Amino acid sequence: MIHAYNEQFIGIIQPKVAAMFELAVLEELIDIDAFARKFISSPVCHALENADPVYALGKSANELLALILGNEPLNIETSSYASPEYWTGWVLAYAQWYFNKPYATIIAAIPCSKILDHYFPYHEMDITQSMDLIAKYLKPVCPLKEIRQQRGLSQAQLAHLSNVPLRTIKSYEQGTVDIAKAQGETLYALAQTLHCSIEDLIK
Repeated sequence: MIHAYNEQFIGIIQPKVAAMFELAVLEELIDIDAFARKFISSPVCHALENADPVYALGKSANELLALILGNEPLNIETSSYASPEYWTGWVLAYAQWYFNKPYATIIAAIPCSKILDHYFPYHEMDITQSMDLIAKYLKPVCPLKEIRQQRGLSQAQLAHLSNVPLRTIKSYEQGTVDIAKAQGETLYALAQTLHCSIEDLIK
């Protein structure tokens, strides 16, 4: 699996995201899902997804939180609660790195309040157990479906243009049939119609 950025940064970013969530909820008294929405709509989120050193290395959790909220940094760097909220941010940051998906995608699949609900017993387990949990919520999107939707085509339109049966397209997108095992001519027809490579359809 390809992770979001070099592993050396996860040990820096993970505690900062964790502390941001803890400070936001326990010091700023913001609902955890409300803060998550502020976080994913901020430049801080995109910067941390890419391990931008200006944010990942150059700013504290408190400074990052202030940027997200648009206010002055708190007088404390982090609280000392070792709280469920801290653990939620810790898991979220690791999941973003581990699955190489935007924070927004992960939060859309499993809201922070739902991660928080799993504090017991997951906080006592290895982090990989939490990743297995999140993976259940992160349903993989079929590349065929994703590319078709990007092209603005319905399944029926794609079937008509490619001469691939509608039932076949539905079976690929629903995952009942593995598109990687499709006949070459079928893959070629779909790729030509969607203006993509065959590799794009079976990645």
